[in-house]
Amino acid sequence: MARNFVAERWRKSLHFGDACCRRQVWWPFTLQDRLQQRSAALTNNNATHDVRIVRLLFRMSVVTLILLAGLWLFYDKMAAQKIATSLAMPCGIIWYLLSCSILAARSAGVPKLTWTLVVVWLVFTGLGNSFITSWLSRSLEAPYVEIRPLDQQPFDYVIVLGGGASQGANDRQQGNGSGDRLILAAQLYHAGVARKLICTGQRIVSMNASSMDASEQSRDVLTRLGVPVSTIELCGGRNTAEEMESLGERFLDSGQRVGLLTSAWHLPRAMRLANRYDFAPQPLPADFMNRPESTESTPGEIIRNLIPQAGCFTTITTVAKEYLAMLVGR
Repeated sequence: MARNFVAERWRKSLHFGDACCRRQVWWPFTLQDRLQQRSAALTNNNATHDVRIVRLLFRMSVVTLILLAGLWLFYDKMAAQKIATSLAMPCGIIWYLLSCSILAARSAGVPKLTWTLVVVWLVFTGLGNSFITSWLSRSLEAPYVEIRPLDQQPFDYVIVLGGGASQGANDRQQGNGSGDRLILAAQLYHAGVARKLICTGQRIVSMNASSMDASEQSRDVLTRLGVPVSTIELCGGRNTAEEMESLGERFLDSGQRVGLLTSAWHLPRAMRLANRYDFAPQPLPADFMNRPESTESTPGEIIRNLIPQAGCFTTITTVAKEYLAMLVGR
């Protein structure tokens, strides 16, 4: 019996060892096969997602072309051209790609990425949308909409804040984005509303490579618009606060009628700083960003204005600067 027991144990141990050997032989190959199958499945899934994304982008492009063609044929071909041009600009391309990315992320089933892209799209659209920027800039310009500068009684002096002129590449002093300040100043002089003009602005040497101050640039443009140089005075000041401080000291209790001419969106800050130095000029708005509220937008204009544009980002930057100045007491 003892011999049989030992033989049986020996047979079982051999069988167990045999099985271990077999496992050691075929197990690695099974693991490798599983990894290959898993890799193939992931590759197929990625390929499927890529195909879906390509199809989605193709469909969006077709839909966009169909809409533009519809505008061209049934509404106005010039409006279709303007809208297509807006889409082809850098801001329009970024906006369009963000829109495609949102749909692609949703199609791929990635909710976190989808919502992140939606937030980015909303911020980008909001900051570059003319409807929102117009509403914000109108809040600055609203107090001065009813003022008609050319219908005012004559002023002894009209102060023209700097910033309406810049030096062109051919060295000519030219009107810039705020050049309406200088146009209105010349109109006021020729209409007899302004007897004398005071041009303000002194360049910050470390921030401006020009050889002329803003006041000198304004004077140069005004004289070329027919304003005699003898009727133009210059006033320093590296910013609006310094200008108002200097002018407040000059016109304190002078009894003279003085007008303050600057962009309508800049007038709230300029008037606030003038009042700080006991200076109370009459506001003369120029360079409005907005048109009359009674003007209605056309359908083509509405569609185009929904697409973010570089000019809207410029406007929102200007408005933000004015509100920032309010917050810091400037």
